[in-house]
Amino acid sequence: MSALAVAMPAYLAPMTLSELDALMVSTTGPSAHVIELHPQLAARLLRRNKHNRPLRQTAVEDYARDIESGTWLLNGEAIKLDVRGNVLDGQHRLHAIVKAQRPVTTFMTCGLPTETQSTMDSGRRRTVADALSLVDEDNSTTVAAILGRVWGWKQGDRKFTRRSRPTTAESTALLAEHPEIRRSAEIALRTYTAFPHIPPSALGTAHHLFNAIDPAAATWFFQRLGDGAELRSGHPILALRARVTSERAKEGQIVWARHLAYLVTTWNAHRGNRNLSRLILRPGTPVPTPK
Repeated sequence: MSALAVAMPAYLAPMTLSELDALMVSTTGPSAHVIELHPQLAARLLRRNKHNRPLRQTAVEDYARDIESGTWLLNGEAIKLDVRGNVLDGQHRLHAIVKAQRPVTTFMTCGLPTETQSTMDSGRRRTVADALSLVDEDNSTTVAAILGRVWGWKQGDRKFTRRSRPTTAESTALLAEHPEIRRSAEIALRTYTAFPHIPPSALGTAHHLFNAIDPAAATWFFQRLGDGAELRSGHPILALRARVTSERAKEGQIVWARHLAYLVTTWNAHRGNRNLSRLILRPGTPVPTPK
């Protein structure tokens, strides 16, 4: 039959390739099923993953974390198999199921013509900012960027060189845990409007870290960073403003982690009531701990 046959809502649980193959031949033409896919079957399906794009290990790790935490959702995306049972799409999810060693309820589309593989995954992947925008989150792009950096900080990445990023589920959970990040985004954008030489994501991440130490001091710090007012000669914020302005004029761009390192170094000097005539950090210096 030409129409796509959909078998649901009962969740099937084939455990072997022969059981899966029997499911495939039970219908004529392409068919879609909702199944409980166990790690054993996922591993066996990967033996049929003979022609696919290079595996991205970071994607496997991202998916596995969501599966392990129980936040992986049945969202309509399917593991896709051709008429011979070969994997056309879904290799990263299969590897993640094996890595997590937990079953996942998923759609599986079977019996597709092999040539349809070239049309798969042609759309742009939905970002965390996209997901936040869909639920009408204010400043969704900035909030998403700050969440990613705060997540990295919590992972102990003080140079921000790791390629791993939080999944949408992890970002949503982090925002639920720290709703004050929304306020950090607002202050970051306000400061950036007044002093557009440090990216909002760095400003917001720094505000989140500083606010946890001393909210009143953090508010004053970012007000003065934005307007440069009421600062004595030798104040660390003046040194920061001068440093990023001159460095951007010379080099055009500053590595993101360096922005945060400048902000934390300035904050620590301010908190210690120390003068700072020049702000100098060696390249590759890890971001210090705010005090």
